Amino acid sequence: MKNIYHSALIFILAVTMPSGICSQERYPASAFIKADHLEAHVSFLASPLLNGRKNGSPGLDIAQEYIVSNARLLNLKPAAGTGYLQPYQVISKGVDQKKSGIRISSPDDDTVRITKNLYQMFPFHPADITVEGEVVFAGYGLVREEYGYDDFRDIPTEDKILLVMTRSPTKADGSTYIFEGDNWSDFSSYTFKFRNLFRLKAKAVIFVCDPKSGFNSLDEQEPGIAEYLSSSLSLKGKKAPVFPFPGTMKIFFADRSVADQLLEGSGRNLEDIQKKIDTDLQPCSFAIPGKSLAIDIVTSTEEITLNNVAAIIEGSDPVLKNEFLVYSCHADHIGGYGDRINTGADDNASGCAALLSIAGAFRELERKPLRSILFLWFSGEEIGLFGSEYYTDNPLVPLENTVADINVDMIGRVKGIADTTSDYPMTGLNEVFVITGNQSRELSGIARDVDERIPLDFDYSLSGRDHPLQLFARSDHYNFVRKDIPVLFFTTGLHTDYHTPGDVIGKINFGKMERITEALFQIGYTVANNKKRLKVNNPFSKW
Repeated sequence: MKNIYHSALIFILAVTMPSGICSQERYPASAFIKADHLEAHVSFLASPLLNGRKNGSPGLDIAQEYIVSNARLLNLKPAAGTGYLQPYQVISKGVDQKKSGIRISSPDDDTVRITKNLYQMFPFHPADITVEGEVVFAGYGLVREEYGYDDFRDIPTEDKILLVMTRSPTKADGSTYIFEGDNWSDFSSYTFKFRNLFRLKAKAVIFVCDPKSGFNSLDEQEPGIAEYLSSSLSLKGKKAPVFPFPGTMKIFFADRSVADQLLEGSGRNLEDIQKKIDTDLQPCSFAIPGKSLAIDIVTSTEEITLNNVAAIIEGSDPVLKNEFLVYSCHADHIGGYGDRINTGADDNASGCAALLSIAGAFRELERKPLRSILFLWFSGEEIGLFGSEYYTDNPLVPLENTVADINVDMIGRVKGIADTTSDYPMTGLNEVFVITGNQSRELSGIARDVDERIPLDFDYSLSGRDHPLQLFARSDHYNFVRKDIPVLFFTTGLHTDYHTPGDVIGKINFGKMERITEALFQIGYTVANNKKRLKVNNPFSKW
């Protein structure tokens, strides 16, 4: 019964198709797109052996070489001259751990220098900083009025350096929090503390791990965040992000040995102080006598080369082949830390696999599309959309001849039980989010026509510039938007495994992924074969 219906549908579509499309079959070669092909690609790209495909790592190099090898097998034309790689440079500015550190001085002129595990939290990007001053211990750095608790009560804070413990008061087990309403082990809980800390006019705040946490430093507790805070990246030739905030309080995370050294000789230690606070639920804040502290942050820079992968299927029309439809995705991910490998099966091995299958489907056509098709596998997406920004500033084919970009980022998942909040919007088994700024009514119409014919529903609820999640500006299509090129961005949503080790192959629904990839092929096939170029009714330059 299903085969009879399918044959009838093809006949109806063949006689009703727009005049600009090949009249033999509406979407020939889409049968090349198979779930098992997609699974094979994702299985390689999301293998733990690639260590999460971090930018600048051997894992990403291997992933890109896999993509290049498949491009060669498909006989795709190199877009970057004689090769498939488009290199570009990023500048990494980081903390020089050998030259940076904390100096603790005593009245007898003894100075102890601690250089390990020092991280700059604010300003947000590493900068050369020197801060000196007297130190005040400020407990957990918390104000909880409903509990009558205020760590800053009766202590001087203006122009002081505050020493603050992580988390909040706990019971004896060290994991059951007394103050409700926040997950104090979550790094995002720091934002709660910042609200009060920034009011105090302190010179600086130094966070140290509270003893009950079982950690001595940030790189033990949150290795990924520690690495993120260690450096900032910018495209070479672009202005690096700088947030000096002169006169504003600085925030650091230091090794717990800093607290031990400051308290040495005072008759107190951090373990006993924490136990007293947690038992009495009363602050135990005080100025640390006889000690002064200086924080020195010294930065260094390094140039790193990254690559985009670019391949072309040349169009068949002698004139229209000079116009290009772009399919894009990103191949990089966030890497791993220790035994925590973020393999990025959905983000974005799924998109990479989809582009390889779509390229294969177009190669299977007896008659190639009228327009040329450019496939782009970007790097640098996870660190600031750098690969697509570089490409759109240094295009391999003329941007004025680029008719549209179809971007693919995370298309392999189905909504789970945990994916129920506004922060984690997800689609069901037969749904996919389509995010657009409605730049071209014709492109939107093509997508709508495909949506009406296939067993897959397009959900546009995350579209637009004003949606609070801002997904319209959070993937590589946005750099095409900035150049007045209309886009469609496809994603199944932000699951709770996003950017965690839980984003694994076993959670990908390859049947759903196959249906989405077929839809992407059909939209691109229509755009590539329409004799008239898409009109851009609502370009970015007029926003």
